[in-house]
Amino acid sequence: MLLIFRSLVTVLLFLSFFLTSCKKKEEINSGSETKEIKEANDPVVPGTETVVPSYDPGNGGWKIEEWNNEIVAYLKKLSDKLISNGDWEIFTNSLCSPDFQGSSLNFPKVYKSPDQGKVILLGPENEPKKKNVLSESVSELLDDHGLRGRVERSSFKVIDIKVSGKNKVDSEAIVHFAGRHDGVYRELKGRMRLEWGFESGLMKLLRSDGSFSAVYSSIGQFVDVTESALGDVPEFTEQFYRGQDHWTGRLEMLTGIDVGGWQGIAVADVNGDGKDDLYVAQPGGLPNRMYVRNDDGTFEDHSVSSGTNFLDSCHGNLFVDLDNDGDQDLISGVLDGAIVMENDGEGNFTKRASMLLPAAVPYSISAADYDMDGDLDFYVCCYNKRPGVNRHHIFARPVPYHDANNGGRNALFRNEGNWSFRNVTMREGLDENNRRFSYASSWEDYDNDGDLDLYVANDFGRNNLYVNEGSSIRFRDVAEEAGVVDIGPGMSVSWGDFDNDGEPDLYVGNMFSSAGHRISSQERFHEDADPAVKDHYRRHARGNSLYRNRGDGTFSDVSISSGVSVGRWAWSSRLGDMDGDGYQDIYVANGFITQEDPGDL
Repeated sequence: MLLIFRSLVTVLLFLSFFLTSCKKKEEINSGSETKEIKEANDPVVPGTETVVPSYDPGNGGWKIEEWNNEIVAYLKKLSDKLISNGDWEIFTNSLCSPDFQGSSLNFPKVYKSPDQGKVILLGPENEPKKKNVLSESVSELLDDHGLRGRVERSSFKVIDIKVSGKNKVDSEAIVHFAGRHDGVYRELKGRMRLEWGFESGLMKLLRSDGSFSAVYSSIGQFVDVTESALGDVPEFTEQFYRGQDHWTGRLEMLTGIDVGGWQGIAVADVNGDGKDDLYVAQPGGLPNRMYVRNDDGTFEDHSVSSGTNFLDSCHGNLFVDLDNDGDQDLISGVLDGAIVMENDGEGNFTKRASMLLPAAVPYSISAADYDMDGDLDFYVCCYNKRPGVNRHHIFARPVPYHDANNGGRNALFRNEGNWSFRNVTMREGLDENNRRFSYASSWEDYDNDGDLDLYVANDFGRNNLYVNEGSSIRFRDVAEEAGVVDIGPGMSVSWGDFDNDGEPDLYVGNMFSSAGHRISSQERFHEDADPAVKDHYRRHARGNSLYRNRGDGTFSDVSISSGVSVGRWAWSSRLGDMDGDGYQDIYVANGFITQEDPGDL
């Protein structure tokens, strides 16, 4: 079966997967699934890694990727010159053919809102002007926003390449310029179409066009207080403040401690003093940390005194009031299941229950009173089904890759009162499509019938929308009929009403990959596969999804038209009104372990 392209943490590794996978046919049958599950259960010895060979795109018929490398090199050099304020105009003009035809990039009419410090685009004011060289288009764009000579960030991500004619290549790039002027931080984001021809063996620009949006923001609205708040806590400065790179090269191979960085945090007022405290989950062998906030804004480490410094490998924590006594209790997902801890109201915790989840690794937890009996129940998203060594190893074994259903089983626990919790997953109908490498879940009454429904974001394929029907078999998966299957690498889910129509809308964090988007669009990609399978793979690299609730139990996909699909490698997301203008905005947390230059991610 195919290797998992998310196991490839650099652009080179990413390409290696995609390009070599095209030589294979899909082999999806019950026999292969059994084999894959057996392999997934085999222990992985720490320190033994799979060596992925490097791949030369010039060999094997992937000429388009060879052209991409040339285009990326040109655009990277242009970005460097823009940031250093070097001879970027001369260099840009040198890229253009004598027959070059271009147009303005900054043609939307701009309205500046002094109250919010933003720029609102109202649509095209005039037809874009013709330009003789690319530098004229870029200069006009930067001049209009006061960024000439002030560019601090510049990037071009090539997401699509096609042969447009004899000796012509058409490319599309996502472009980002940012800098400061007059005390205001200004960002220009857009897409550019760049057509290239070949002259004496060199690529030359024949045509360019595109459009940009702009956002202005006042500087200083948010201030980094990490050092002042936590700088005096030895446990924090000695471990967390050193950063990911420090520990990746020191711990993982020697100890087996997974420092991937997706353990999770939880925030709550644990001691009832009106100030939010912070709880940090950790890999096995490292204690979870409880940081309690002081009156002056600093924090103290209360991990030991609170009784929450257990050493189990922990993925995900949730503070909720499970016994209706007004304080925040704690649910933690550990390697073998879930732990429930009671808060005495002063930030001291006592273990009350533990739920075993055999061969399933919990990754996140969500709570709701799904049966409306007055107390909170909780749902545990599990990822790998992997007993033995390295159960939470990053490399999962989905079968089939694009639509897997061989992961760990998620579980719904009903609160029976008196710190008793029953696994009612099967009884309530939630075992349907329930092994899909789940990362996150969220409850919402999307159909406005008075009870809570459940959406589950799954990593390798289709997601779940379980409608709460309140019958003997309470839940039914209606993702297909509701239009929110969203086949892709689901990482997070957030509900909100982005259009203020009173209906809960849905935002799903997935993965956008410029390399994946570009390569999966080529004819050679899985040339022997079923077209539907190829479409599923392309969807994997498309990015995040926004679904508008129609109010009739179905949703419309407005991801592309709303401009919120390109969120990079999204792990979590949240809708909320961050600027106080009455409309919900979207915040997306992105990232992956990669080299200094993320390149095509």
